[in-house]
Amino acid sequence: MTERAPLGKLVSFLVLLIGLHSCVLGVLMLSLPARMAGLLGFSSEMPAFFPSQSGIFLLILGSFYLAALKDSVFIWTIFCSKAAAVVFLLVHALFLGAPPLIWAAAAGDGGMLMALAAVWGWERRRGKSGPG
Repeated sequence: MTERAPLGKLVSFLVLLIGLHSCVLGVLMLSLPARMAGLLGFSSEMPAFFPSQSGIFLLILGSFYLAALKDSVFIWTIFCSKAAAVVFLLVHALFLGAPPLIWAAAAGDGGMLMALAAVWGWERRRGKSGPG
């Protein structure tokens, strides 16, 4: 089996921040579903199931993001999920009547995606980040 190059320091730092962001949001969605739904602009009187489901989803994603710190192949989880998140959020903001904060969520996910892609590409060109 071919050895993968480890992530560079700056990419690792961004991966850590992105992973922790998702895990913290996941814990908050699981532990305070009604409050988090209200803060995000949704009805706080909705059943707790859907915000809680979002919470477990964010924890799972965050865990895979953090796995990239040990095995660089998991970085693709971040690229794919953040790109899908941006499309999903923009479609909902533009066409499906999502609360205004969804624009900020799309911008945040897009910013994380662009920052990670830029730094990862820069480190790869310098030979300091994997995978290929």
